[in-house]
Parts: sequence; C-alpha cells; structure tokens
Amino acid sequence: MILDFKFIIAGSIIIALLIPLYIYREEIYKRFYKKGDVRSFIRNLDSYLSVKYPKINFDFSKLAELIADEKDIRIQETLIVENLVQQFAYWEYELNTQKSIPKSKLWNNYMANSQLLKDNQLPIDWSQRKKAAWVRDNNKCNRCGAKIDLQDSNALLAKQMKNGGGFNLENIVILCSDCTRIIKSNNIERTKKDLNILDKLMAKVTT
Repeated sequence: MILDFKFIIAGSIIIALLIPLYIYREEIYKRFYKKGDVRSFIRNLDSYLSVKYPKINFDFSKLAELIADEKDIRIQETLIVENLVQQFAYWEYELNTQKSIPKSKLWNNYMANSQLLKDNQLPIDWSQRKKAAWVRDNNKCNRCGAKIDLQDSNALLAKQMKNGGGFNLENIVILCSDCTRIIKSNNIERTKKDLNILDKLMAKVTT
C-alpha cells in the first residue's frame, strides 16, 4: 500500500511537470528551432569555395532538392556542408607529371640525386626539391588549387619508383594535407570525416 502511494505521488509530480511543457510547447519549440535564409549561406559558400579551392568545380544545383524536407536552417546548412565535402572528397583527379623549372635554377648533383639509389630512400636534397616544386606551382595544391604554406604541403611522386619514376621535379606533385589524405585513402567515406575542409565549412553553420 505504501509502495502504491509513492507511485501515485511520483506520477503526480511527473504530470505536474509535463503540463507546462505541453501548454508552452510552441514557445519551447521556437526557442530551439531556427529559421533563416539558406540562400545567403549558399552564396557565401560558393564565394568562399571558389576562392579557396578554385580547381574543384562544386555543383550547387541540387542543394535545394537536398534540403527540401528540412525546415531548421541548422540542419539545412549541415546537409549542404556534408554534400560539398562529399563533392570535394570524390572529385576525380590523377597524379600526373608536371612542368620542370629553368635549368639555371637547378643545383649541383641534381641529376645524380634524381634516381633511386636504395630502398626508396629520399635523396639528400629532397627538401630542396620539394621547395622548388612548391615555388613552381605558385604555392598551390595541384588537386584543389588551395594556397598552402611550404611546411603544410606534401610532395608526392606522380610515377612511382617501381614504375620507373624518379625524384626529378617533373615527377613531384605538390598537394595540401586534405588532398593527400584523399589520394592515399582506402576508404573515402571514413577519410572525408577528418578533412580540414569539413571543419572550415561547419564553422560557418548557424549556431
């Protein structure tokens, strides 16, 4: 009997707490639900991406259809960001040989150190080669066109040593960290969740 009485008291308290929530449900919903003009968000992203990643041809034409069933602007913007990151991650790209630099800018032992000598070991002038390729490419990623600092850039070989490639500048390709992850990835779906571009775009989502 005592147990039943405690249940009645607890049930009454719960009901008393739920009644205000039901009465003011619309006001509570409005507090957590945000509206806004997603078109300006799309325009801002379009401008940002065209400047930051000029080599990626992002498709904005299907975004309206993507968010048609969502009313909360935060969800709309998040879906848009996820779609654009997906486009970035799956953008078709192949490593290809690049242009060289004038012979006057080459250094002693450049030719000798361009060939593989032992166990895929990088040549002693690798940092010089990487910098020369970075300068040649105007400090930009070969895949997406993003501006990158030398220390944040990655140098990959277009043609691997096992396929007859060498360390000559024509065979060195400069990439940003995101594009390097994508090129080397065995699982794009997992990799795209760790890209810097995702963090940058999510920072623009309405809070």
